[in-house]
Amino acid sequence: MTDAMPDMDWLTRALVHLLDVGPGHAEGHFVGVRKPGGAGRVFGGQVVGQALMAAVKTVAEDRLVHSLHCYFMRPASEDFEIDYQVDADMEGRAFSNRRIVARQQGKPIFNMVASFQRAEEGPAHQFPMPEVPEPESLLGMRDLLKTFDNLPAGPALRRIATQPSPLEFRPIGPIQSGLVDELRDPYALCWVRIGRGPIEAGQAMQRAMLAYASDMLLLATAYRPHGLQIGGPEVISASIDHSVWFHGDVEGGEWLLYAMDSPFSGLGRGFSRGHFFAQDGRLIASVAQEGLMRLRE
Repeated sequence: MTDAMPDMDWLTRALVHLLDVGPGHAEGHFVGVRKPGGAGRVFGGQVVGQALMAAVKTVAEDRLVHSLHCYFMRPASEDFEIDYQVDADMEGRAFSNRRIVARQQGKPIFNMVASFQRAEEGPAHQFPMPEVPEPESLLGMRDLLKTFDNLPAGPALRRIATQPSPLEFRPIGPIQSGLVDELRDPYALCWVRIGRGPIEAGQAMQRAMLAYASDMLLLATAYRPHGLQIGGPEVISASIDHSVWFHGDVEGGEWLLYAMDSPFSGLGRGFSRGHFFAQDGRLIASVAQEGLMRLRE
């Protein structure tokens, strides 16, 4: 890890380019570009974001995604492009439904169903945002690792903090004092920001960027009560399924509070939920995920 600050504008533009799929070899097919310098397994959030953008390109502009549900079937490799096939299963007066299958080297690796809706009015309510410190008063992961030499952060958190990324994370709780209890409650709070300042991208892309970010941190919450770290040498982890519900417009470049909990783990699986709140208290999106949680022999 270096002390040099990353070029956030460039990294944000790179993320937009990564998620914005191009036309494929046949009608209804789209191709996702490979991450520059990527090696090994493709990050699951990248596949979610690219699949969503493939579906977006087949839907009228006045209809935005309000929910998506997906399954990860096989790990994807950074060595090959990913083909996304989109089927228009339903076109209604207010809703459009799309089914997306991602394939690599001819094998299905991932599928998604996404629903899009034309804006409407209706009864409204939401859960209140938790009371937390403002992000400006907290240290980010990079600064925490530099400040506390023995910070008990697992490999996954260290990788997120040290690799160049348009995403910033400012966790809330004892970690701000360099402490992480061995056994913890299955709850976590973290401020997340994608880029800095307004992002020159449409709302469809902004939602795809949030879907990309939503696959980070979530499953780690299921490990907290067991004193384990996701990505650690004693565990095997992978996303199994992932769902996102969008409740409002996403404003990239602004801080969002990611409030997470894990109601259950067992049988080799962990279940986690999350809510994204804007700084003014608006509930922007909700997330749910089940992931593989195995102890190594």
